[in-house]
Amino acid sequence: MTSKRIFGKAAIVFLLAGYLTPANADGFSLTGQYEGMYACDSTTGGVPSSWADPMRAGIVQDGDRISIDLLYTDKQELGAEYSLYTGSIALAPDGKLVSGYFESCGGTFPSKELARLFPAATDTAFSFSVTSVWASDQVPNLPGLTVQTCTWSLKRVSTETPKVRPCETADR
Repeated sequence: MTSKRIFGKAAIVFLLAGYLTPANADGFSLTGQYEGMYACDSTTGGVPSSWADPMRAGIVQDGDRISIDLLYTDKQELGAEYSLYTGSIALAPDGKLVSGYFESCGGTFPSKELARLFPAATDTAFSFSVTSVWASDQVPNLPGLTVQTCTWSLKRVSTETPKVRPCETADR
């Protein structure tokens, strides 16, 4: 085989490898500490309520996977609580937007939650919004099923890697 054909094949492989590089390989990462607010519309036993409170989150990204450790104080006066999440993110081909989804995998008490991270600009003052649907029939001090739709707004305050508790393995 001639050196021209070898170098030609190597160039093609190199170009294809560039197209196959993961979208987040350009250096953008969600990893960091976040602060913000959440606002929820809730129904427990047919009785509606609404509220908003501050929250903090630690996020660790590994490839297209994210783990979230969320800290908050809720309206049922249970004190400090936490929720754990796992999910996936995707970066737009131009690298300027990130979006994704995640689901609950542990926390203060058993619940089910699915959330969407809306497309957010990947600039240096990174912030994002989330909408989640949450349900549990095991909320302390609340009889029956509680269902909530919540909106989160979080802004990154640090890019240091936080300590994020692992997801719980018990069936939730």
